[in-house]
Amino acid sequence: MVNSTLKNAYILIVDDQEANIDVLADLLEIQGYRNVRSTTDSREVAGLISASRPDLILLDLLMPHLSGFDVLDQIKTIVPEKTYLPVLVLTADINIETKQRALANGATDFVTKPFDLVEVGLRIKNLLETKYLHQQLEDQNLILEDKVKERTKELELTNSELIIARDKAQESNRLKTAFLSNISHEVRTPLNGILGFAQFVIQPDITMDQKEEYLEILNLSSTRLMNTITDIMDISRIISGNMEVHPKMVNISTLLKSVFTVFQESAKKKKLEFNMQFPENTDELTLNTDEDLLRKAISKLVDNSVKFTQEGSVILGFKVIHNEIEIFVKDTGQGIDDDKQELIFENFMQEDVSSTRGHEGSGLVLSIARGLIQLLGGKIRIVSTKNEGTVVFLTLPNSTSSASSTAVNSTKPVTAEEKPTILIAEDDDYSYLYVETLLKNEKIMRAHNGQEAVDFCKKYPEISLVLMDIKMPVMNGMEATRIIKSFRNDLPIIALTAYAEIGIEHKIKEADCDDYISKPFTKTKLLAIIQKYFKKQLRKD
Repeated sequence: MVNSTLKNAYILIVDDQEANIDVLADLLEIQGYRNVRSTTDSREVAGLISASRPDLILLDLLMPHLSGFDVLDQIKTIVPEKTYLPVLVLTADINIETKQRALANGATDFVTKPFDLVEVGLRIKNLLETKYLHQQLEDQNLILEDKVKERTKELELTNSELIIARDKAQESNRLKTAFLSNISHEVRTPLNGILGFAQFVIQPDITMDQKEEYLEILNLSSTRLMNTITDIMDISRIISGNMEVHPKMVNISTLLKSVFTVFQESAKKKKLEFNMQFPENTDELTLNTDEDLLRKAISKLVDNSVKFTQEGSVILGFKVIHNEIEIFVKDTGQGIDDDKQELIFENFMQEDVSSTRGHEGSGLVLSIARGLIQLLGGKIRIVSTKNEGTVVFLTLPNSTSSASSTAVNSTKPVTAEEKPTILIAEDDDYSYLYVETLLKNEKIMRAHNGQEAVDFCKKYPEISLVLMDIKMPVMNGMEATRIIKSFRNDLPIIALTAYAEIGIEHKIKEADCDDYISKPFTKTKLLAIIQKYFKKQLRKD
C-alpha cells in the first residue's frame, strides 16, 4: 500500500484500449490509490485537466483523433509554466526516436509495452513523491512570500521600517535559495555516487581493493540519500502537525548512553575526544516523555557536533535544575556567529549559504530538533563562540520519578540449542533474495504474504523466529503479527519496513512485533537484531 500522502493523488489514465486501462486501474487499486480516472478519447484530456488538475497522467502515444504527442502539446498550453505535472508515457512504440520526441515534448518518464507492473508501480510512486516535494516547495515559497508581503505593508510608515522590511525580504530570498540548493545537492550528490560507482563495481578488470572501495562509496551514498529523505519527511510531519507523541517513563542515563554508543565509532575515526557528563546519583532518574522523539533530537545534535568538529572534543550530558532536566551537547567545533544563531534554526539552513554548500547535510538538523523538543513541551537554545565551540541545550519539564521503571516483555528469547528455523514473510522477490543470501547458512522458510505467514506458523511449530515485511498483499504484516501472537505469543517477530519516519517504532510495537529493522539494512544489523533472540550465535561468513 502507498502511504497516506500519496493515496489520494488524482491519476488520469489516457489510452484508447479499455484493456490497457483496466490493467493500470487494477494495479493502482491494489497499491492503494483511491482517485483514479480514465478516458479512451484523447480529445477529452484538455477538459479533464482544466476541470480538475491531475497529479499524474499515464499517457498512450498511438491513439486516434489526437496522438499522445498532440496531448503533450496541449498540456503545455493548459498547465501554468511553473506547475509540475508529471506525465508517464506508456507505449508499444520502442523506437528510440519516439522516446526522444516524447521526452522533448514534455514527458517526464517513458515505459514501453509490454511493461513490468512492478516497475510501472515504482515509477508512478516515484513521480508522485517528486510531485509531492514540488508541492511542498511551492507551498513553502508561498508562505515565505506572504510573510515578506505582510511585513512590508506593516513597515511602510517610516524609512527605517522599510529598511527592516527590505532586510527581511532579502533573508527570506536567501532561505529559499538555500532550500532549492540543498534539495538538489543532497539528492543529486549521493545519487551520482550510487549510479556512478554501481557501473564500476561490476567491471571484470578491477581489483578486490577497488571493489571494496566502490562498495563502501555505494553504502555511504545510499545512507546519505536515505538520511536526506528521512529528514525531509520528518520536517514535513512536524510542520504539518502530524507528528504523534507517545509518552512513557524513560531512564535518562540509559537513553543518553545508547546515543553515545552509536556515535563512538564516528568520533573515533575523526580522532575526537568523546565523553559523557552525568550528575551523581542519577542512574535511576526517569522522565515522562516520548523516547523515540527525544532520542531522535539528541542523536541529530550529537551527529551535528561530530560532523562540524575537526579537532578537540564532544561532550554529551545532562543536569537537573529545579523542575527541569537540561540535556546538552558541547563541542569544540567552528562555532557560530552571534547574528547567525537564530537563522540556523530555519529549515534547510546552516550558518550561511557558503557553509550550506561547503558541508554535507540538508540543513534540517536544528529545525527538526527544535520541532521535536517543542512537541515534548521543552525548549532549545544555543551558546556559541566563533572558532571556539558550541553548546546546544535541550530543556524539558521534569515530571519525573526517581524510581526505576522496568519494561515487561512477554516474549522470551528462544532457548533451543538446535539450529533455529527462520520464517521470512516477504512478497518482493528481490528483497527476499537479499535476506536469503544474508542468512544462507540458516534454516529458512518463505511466506509470500501475511496470510501465508499465519498459516505457516500454525503448521510448522519448529519456526523459531519470523522476519515480517509490513507491506504485503492479501494480509499486511501488522495484521498477520497480531494473529500469530494470539496463538504463539512467545514467537519473536521482527518487522522489516521501508518506513523510517519518526513514530514508526511505536506503531510496529502496537502491532505486537518484538522488534523492527528499517530497509535498507546491512548483514551486520540484521544478524545483530536476530541474535538478541537466540542464545546460540548465528554463523557468519
